Amino acid sequence: MIRRALVLLLAPVICACAAGVPTPASTAPPARVLPPLVYVAVGASETFGTGTQQPGRDAFPQQLLGRFSASHDLTLYNLGIPSETTAAALTDELPVAAGLHADLATVFFNVDDLVAGVPAADFGQRLDGIVAALSAGGRTRVAIASTPPIDELPAAAACERGSPRCPLQGVRIPPLSEVRSLVAAYNAAIQRVASAHGAVVVDLAGAGLTVSQHPEYLSSDGFHPSTLGAGALAEAFYQALTAPRSA
Repeated sequence: MIRRALVLLLAPVICACAAGVPTPASTAPPARVLPPLVYVAVGASETFGTGTQQPGRDAFPQQLLGRFSASHDLTLYNLGIPSETTAAALTDELPVAAGLHADLATVFFNVDDLVAGVPAADFGQRLDGIVAALSAGGRTRVAIASTPPIDELPAAAACERGSPRCPLQGVRIPPLSEVRSLVAAYNAAIQRVASAHGAVVVDLAGAGLTVSQHPEYLSSDGFHPSTLGAGALAEAFYQALTAPRSA
């Protein structure tokens, strides 16, 4: 009887003490399961991975994904289509890309427009529509590739003549004497679009991605990036995207 009485007397005290001391489980905050960030890549052959050993694995968006993997959980949607122009992308790629509400987007359109003879003003207008749709709401970080120095590519002369050796399926590019000024006009349009929508420009020439400096960055067709070149593209995009934003 005495033992029973002690148990009854001490029970409220024990309960009170237990209530006042949280258990280890209650001190740990619930685990937060964050959804992966969405990365959308739009573009043409360079985005698809033409010229690399394994386009699905070696294309620059996939290699860029690997660079972010240590710090971000990203899901990649590579929508690149070989030979795609900005006009085609407005109906082929943009509706899907805009619907994904991406956190990160890379945009690489210029070469196919230029070799097709698209005026810089038309290219800029269409690029503006693409970037505006991708960056709507301001939540998407957008990076746009500049136009590479096409006239330096080994296959450029063959494509100028419309030779069967041109890797662009028989396309005849504008005269090489005009290409450099066209590249400059395209890059000016790209800069205007980036400034209008808060995007970052990836300066490929400024990053040292030229054939004269790194011939190994070019595939055997003399026009598209190799696997090493795609890796260099990925690094250029990564550096541009992770650089501190200017005030």
